[in-house]
Amino acid sequence: MVSCVADTDTDAGPEHVDLRCPSDLPGRDGDCHPGRLLARVRGAGEQPSYVHPDNLIELACADCRTKLRKSGRPAARVLHRFDFTGTLIETLVVDESG
Repeated sequence: MVSCVADTDTDAGPEHVDLRCPSDLPGRDGDCHPGRLLARVRGAGEQPSYVHPDNLIELACADCRTKLRKSGRPAARVLHRFDFTGTLIETLVVDESG
């Protein structure tokens, strides 16, 4: 899940991009709430340029690791990989066994 916030109406793109866990969380009110904020990327007001596939931001997610452990999978880490525009590219699970 990605949340883009633009402070101006230019073609330069959003001023910052919120990188969130892709798992939506159910709230006490029954509504679905966005996943935990993992990081915020602030741009310089220009369109981002990046090289695929290696120019990624990799963030560990404790919420997803906890969910996997509760479901019976012994996950050591869950890593969400995003590009610089805030698009989730992939999620990796590192098992405790290696």
